[in-house]
Amino acid sequence: MSHTTTIGVLGGYGAVGGAVVRRLHQNAAASLLVAGRDPSRAEKLVRSLGAGGTLAEPVAVDLAEPVALDRFAARCDLLVNCAGPSYQVLDTVARAALRNGADYVDAAGDDPTYLRLNTDGGTHEWLAGGRVALLSAGALPGLSGILPRYLADIVGSASRLDAYLGGVAPLSPAAAGDVLLSRGPEHGTPGAGWRDGAVRGNSLEPRRGLSLAAFPRPVDAFPFLATEAVRFARARQISEVNWYTAFGGSQLPEQLALSWALGNTARSDLVSAAARDVQRHGTWYGQEFHLWEGSSVEVPSCVLSLACDDSYELSGFMAAAAANAVIAGEVPAGVHFAAEVLKPTEIFQSLTADPVAELSLSSPCGSQ
Repeated sequence: MSHTTTIGVLGGYGAVGGAVVRRLHQNAAASLLVAGRDPSRAEKLVRSLGAGGTLAEPVAVDLAEPVALDRFAARCDLLVNCAGPSYQVLDTVARAALRNGADYVDAAGDDPTYLRLNTDGGTHEWLAGGRVALLSAGALPGLSGILPRYLADIVGSASRLDAYLGGVAPLSPAAAGDVLLSRGPEHGTPGAGWRDGAVRGNSLEPRRGLSLAAFPRPVDAFPFLATEAVRFARARQISEVNWYTAFGGSQLPEQLALSWALGNTARSDLVSAAARDVQRHGTWYGQEFHLWEGSSVEVPSCVLSLACDDSYELSGFMAAAAANAVIAGEVPAGVHFAAEVLKPTEIFQSLTADPVAELSLSSPCGSQ
């Protein structure tokens, strides 16, 4: 784009949206619209950005009001959605972007949104309009699908992946809503692993008190074969994938299990449980990937560990990187998951140079 690109960030003063805005503010070739239902919070964030960087403007937008949403989308060349819960927002904001000729990046989105955008030939609308919809551009899913791709590129012929993702963090109400609603086959399969081209139910058990480099203390790891993991396994033709959600405290997993069992959709219970874990264990987040070249090898060929203090900032890094890739014309038109079209090496190198997280790559993997 030769003119100044206008990037609208919906939910731009939230935990993830604020991180996206602060990063995109460094792009002098763009102007920013910081949008959400509360104009005072948007104004406060804009004031905190200071005089340097790109121009930023607070905008009052309620995504539940179609006219206001369309008016906002019409001002954008690129609309970055950080509003949630994503499983309630679904494709609402994406379709507003398409109607008004804007590209779209979603820090979440995930499979339910992807399926809706591909219903009844929906993806052809994006192709016909030459527009991009980039979904799952956060820490998880998103970066969690890119980092194992980076490892697989190094190894060349991988046979097995073990992944551990999680930690201890406060939950915003929107994030709590997403956690509560992230159930069912469109999200993943509890207790399952990937074996020789198929999902194998009840093939894995929880791993308790696991010590890993990505986490500052032992974690309890629960097997959950996410759809992102299945896409990775199919794309790279890996015969075995073991994908775990890691909890550094006990309150959140216990409350989550109880809420699911009772059909309780109250976000406040989950927010409180996460807060109790944070009070006891602090805030930290990690992702660790173990990759094997051969099935007979006991020790993994590569181990990549990521550790950070704030998963929301990490999602902000990822969404901003996705936005910059779209602006640079690096993403083809159509509806995509971020992990499938962004360049793993570029994301890894950018993350290595960024203070948001610490990365370590084992030898001999790191020397290849």
